[in-house]
Amino acid sequence: MVLELPLSLDPTRPPIEGETLATLELAQLLVSRVYLGIGVPRGNGRPVLVLPGFLGSDEYLLPLRGWLRRIGYDARASGTLWNVGTPSTRLRQTIVRAEQIVDERNQRLIVVGHSLGGIIARALAALRPDLVAHAITLGSPLNANPRAVSHPLVAQLGEVLLSEEGGKPANDAIEEALLLSPLPDDTCLTSLYSRCDAIVDWHACIPRDPLARAIEVHGTHCGLAWNEEVYRALGPLLASSAP
Repeated sequence: MVLELPLSLDPTRPPIEGETLATLELAQLLVSRVYLGIGVPRGNGRPVLVLPGFLGSDEYLLPLRGWLRRIGYDARASGTLWNVGTPSTRLRQTIVRAEQIVDERNQRLIVVGHSLGGIIARALAALRPDLVAHAITLGSPLNANPRAVSHPLVAQLGEVLLSEEGGKPANDAIEEALLLSPLPDDTCLTSLYSRCDAIVDWHACIPRDPLARAIEVHGTHCGLAWNEEVYRALGPLLASSAP
């Protein structure tokens, strides 16, 4: 498939060039009080599985996992070298990883997912509530088909890199079922989103689940994994997660 630039972009969406500010968000985070753990509620060693976004790997989430460990959590990587392939395949691989951690710790997980990783986190919570106590998503579309609400360039990349072997497009019906599967009452869902997100329409990040929470922060889509406001919100969310 040949990628083509769209003839026009949604004028209400922030310009994608703004996503370059993600590196500034990382720099600001690394010198912040919250990143040092000052004023952040302490964890009790609970396991937290961290899932990368589309095209990402565990490497760019090193700052997040390091911070989680410093404030008292057992932060675990997903084992993802490159987040591509069909969502159903990624979900199956994540279930295996989550089962390994839960068997080891005998405790339900908190799962933090960035972008596509958040979609997988929510699906895991819905399908395997025995594994997940709280799914926390960062800039993840949770109420619409991800391709329909993503920047056109990202959506076109998704058509190629989220397809099945042989280039067959991923089954959108399966993706929508993963998004709409109901959550049990004892599993929490929290969505953190930004209106400055140039990749995902922020409206799509508001969960339909009646008991879910949505928290607005300010920053780029790519930078949500390194955003000081996100980390400030995560501290209380993690500490208040259900057992």
